[in-house]
Amino acid sequence: MRIGLRLQGTSCRALVLDGHSVVAAAAAVRCSTLAEAVDTTFEELRHDLGAEATKVTDITADAGPVLAARKLASVIAIRISPRPPADAFHVTGLPALVEPVVARTIHVGGGHDLRGRPLAPLGLEAFLAELPDILSREVRNIAITSVGSTASKDHEMRIADAILSSDSEMRISISSDFYSSVFRDRDYTAILNSALMETGEGLAAMLEASGRRHFPSATMWFAKNDGGRAPLARLAVIPIHGLRPEPAMQILGAATLAGAPDGEVVICADSGVTVGQIRGGLPATRSVIRQGYEASLASNAAVVEPYTADHPVRPAVPSVIADLRSGQDTPLPFGLVPTLAAAHDAAQVGSAVAPLTAWIDRLETVSGRADLQLVQRRAEEDAESAAVQLGASPGLTRIIESNVYAMPYGNPGIVRIRVQAAGEVSGDTMEDAAEIQGRAPFGAEEGATR
Repeated sequence: MRIGLRLQGTSCRALVLDGHSVVAAAAAVRCSTLAEAVDTTFEELRHDLGAEATKVTDITADAGPVLAARKLASVIAIRISPRPPADAFHVTGLPALVEPVVARTIHVGGGHDLRGRPLAPLGLEAFLAELPDILSREVRNIAITSVGSTASKDHEMRIADAILSSDSEMRISISSDFYSSVFRDRDYTAILNSALMETGEGLAAMLEASGRRHFPSATMWFAKNDGGRAPLARLAVIPIHGLRPEPAMQILGAATLAGAPDGEVVICADSGVTVGQIRGGLPATRSVIRQGYEASLASNAAVVEPYTADHPVRPAVPSVIADLRSGQDTPLPFGLVPTLAAAHDAAQVGSAVAPLTAWIDRLETVSGRADLQLVQRRAEEDAESAAVQLGASPGLTRIIESNVYAMPYGNPGIVRIRVQAAGEVSGDTMEDAAEIQGRAPFGAEEGATR
């Protein structure tokens, strides 16, 4: 059995799956604190499940609403480049939400080009002279961004090592953990990730303690915005990937309830109609979350687009039309006919069934087709290995996506490799996967159309 949790404010909602059948769906528990709400939810679930409670193996929490609502911590931004910006116009601009949390910006000489060659020597000695002043301040969160860290993270790591050698309690986020070819995107992502780390730490500790009290044999996870899950302890390190998981979890949950691992998923909610794709049992994703002309977050997230009257209908593509509105007494817009009624919270179902996911996203230098195939195969092996390191069983990993992209603006021989692997922790879930593929979509036998 698996539990999907939704945390919001000081409330908690839970749903229990046995295979892909919903066996319990508790109403939201609201208390004076979130910790109390989680504890009460677990206690009631354990009571309702009785002896079956020992069969709960996994608990996955959607902490996105809490991460988005909590106050951001102050951050020191360290930017590594050959020289500081020449004038104010060239200073990295951050979105209005994040700009105020940057308590101080420090420039360090260094950086690499796209081939990983140093553009300038790392200004480590000058930085070490500033380090005592950095550590003497109340700010405990640091974000490090270097030019060319997609090709070489050496300068970022040496600055991080220098800080941690003096104070191992500092929270450090480095931009090479997040792929984007744009310095501004990686800088923004590293800063926001660092600002969320304290909240992620608190949530992880609270959930872990409560889970141990009520479901000691279950493993705790958090839901990611790519439709996967990760060990709960990593919420303290990469909270940015748990910031907006609900769209991905809705797609995954609706597809799971409909038994459709591939195709199109249309979500009809009170806020409007959106559409996404599911492939191999996971939502199709893009590697950045765009925000108009502002800096984008470098985090793999489900591709969700507004559904319009011009949306192309492709009869050959299986589709799920999920009516998740709170009231369903009026027809859906655009002449849509639901194939899945909102019997349960699709996003919570998605959280409960989400597989472990891992990404390899990096630049490689290649000299021909054979070399390209070699680096791509090596990236796939690394992605599966990363899924195993997160907890997946070696025999239960699979490649969901494996793509090679040419780099624009004249960089022959340099390509970007992007690979996603998914995995499960036990053989039971492989049987569940077969169940998804064998089950007909809800309403298909009724000739549902749109």
